[in-house]
Amino acid sequence: MDWKDILASSVSADELAQGAAENEADAAARAATDREKGRLGTLRIEYDKKGRKGKPCTIISQFEGEEQELVRLKKLLQSRLATGGSHCFNSEPPYDGQILLQGNCVDRAAELLRAEGYKTKR
Repeated sequence: MDWKDILASSVSADELAQGAAENEADAAARAATDREKGRLGTLRIEYDKKGRKGKPCTIISQFEGEEQELVRLKKLLQSRLATGGSHCFNSEPPYDGQILLQGNCVDRAAELLRAEGYKTKR
């Protein structure tokens, strides 16, 4: 008997899908209550051109939370600002909890973050 067979017999795919959906729903509910209660941290927003061959970028740093929330926030900013970007989570200290957006969109990003319940600092 293979380990895959043992795992399949002990837990069904429906139970795994249900557990994953419950975890996502719990994380979304926690984030929503944090936003309502104003417990979200202060994010630092800065404009930078150094180290990127002169190309402008907006850096949002000092994010404290789960990676799922960071990814959700990055996708929201990218779609609303119509720009590309990336994120770093659990990396070296200066880059940990950072969202990098292409272009100079500091003011618009600050407005969106405030609407989401975050405090911003330039």
